[in-house]
Amino acid sequence: MRSGKTGWRWGLLLWLLPWLAAATPAPTLFTFRAAETKGDLRNRYDMALLRLALEKTRSGYGDYQLQPSPPMNTQRAEQELEKGTYPNFIIKQSYNPRYEQRGALRGRYDVDLGVVGYRVCFTRQGLLPALATVTSAAQLKPYLFGLGTGWMDVPILKHHGFKVLEVGSYKSLFPMAARGRFDLFCRGINEVADEQAEAARQPGLVLEPTLMIYYDLPRFFYANARDKAALARVDAGIQLAAADGSLQALWQQYYLPSIQQVQPQRRHLLRLSNPLVEALQWDPKQLVFDPLSGSFQPRR
Repeated sequence: MRSGKTGWRWGLLLWLLPWLAAATPAPTLFTFRAAETKGDLRNRYDMALLRLALEKTRSGYGDYQLQPSPPMNTQRAEQELEKGTYPNFIIKQSYNPRYEQRGALRGRYDVDLGVVGYRVCFTRQGLLPALATVTSAAQLKPYLFGLGTGWMDVPILKHHGFKVLEVGSYKSLFPMAARGRFDLFCRGINEVADEQAEAARQPGLVLEPTLMIYYDLPRFFYANARDKAALARVDAGIQLAAADGSLQALWQQYYLPSIQQVQPQRRHLLRLSNPLVEALQWDPKQLVFDPLSGSFQPRR
């Protein structure tokens, strides 16, 4: 009799399994932008932050799966986002009102906490004596800046009358700077540590030790308008992470070693305005990192 009951229960369970499987929601698929080239470490924080935000919201939104896109530069990432090529494609971009004018959705929070606007520059060894005498932004106008195609630094620097050369391949910027194709290849102070190995492969390419340029360069997560619910989930997760301190801890894990290496307090700070952010509405709980004091502060 007992074995008969056991067989009946197993039969019922086998009959119910397809229904139970159908009732379990499939994980939501998210796509992150893969590195542009082998050895490109710039997107590590973005992927980790996406995962953190999705973990924070798992109980309310359900399970998720993260997949990489094909390798792509900034310009192509914008194009694929606009076309909606990949499911829930979430990319980090410097703020540009053009994205929203074309229908993209922007997250509410500057996910880099303002730090990437503090720029230091790779340059040729032979330019160091002249650059050491610079005390104003105007004195940099004779120099040619090398930047990636589609980077928001381009319109900001051009607005102030600086000369800019745009290059389609990020990795090509290092040897081009070393060979004198342009004079200054400026990077966020949070990016330098990950790029030192690539810079060291280029004979004569060094990090200029005395100057730091600042312009407001907030970076947000963007999504296709079709993926509004996915971006809302990421936003909610970032807010939770900022409130409990896990966002700041993750940020420090990925960015603080580079900032300490650059020693921003010992540099002469040159400030430029960014006209593109003048009308930007900020999240009231937005935090920023001040490298001069070494602390997180509410954005004012």
